[in-house]
Amino acid sequence: MAKQLGPVDVCCDAPAYPIVQACRTVGIRSPEDVRWLRISTYRDHPRGRRVGLVSYLRGLFGTAEAGRACTCGRELPEMGIVVAAFEEGEEATYLLGQCRRCRTVFWDEI
Repeated sequence: MAKQLGPVDVCCDAPAYPIVQACRTVGIRSPEDVRWLRISTYRDHPRGRRVGLVSYLRGLFGTAEAGRACTCGRELPEMGIVVAAFEEGEEATYLLGQCRRCRTVFWDEI
């Protein structure tokens, strides 16, 4: 049966897995089990990001301004700055925020 389905394209919008795992220590709930959306990508392509009937209808009738609300319709979460330090001495700075309703994590590297 698997041969009949063919290849599946997977688009991963999360940062590297060690960053995802470490986000638990800064208050992100269930980071390995929730949706991750890069905020710059989400704001650039809001129409392609609507998921579910409620999100679609909110966007269609203008109750959630595209790119300014989460896919669940709630306003985007407040973003915080997190600096990750690696063993090699390098650092990476991220913006992180998690929706309180659907727990989607919005992020970007700065």
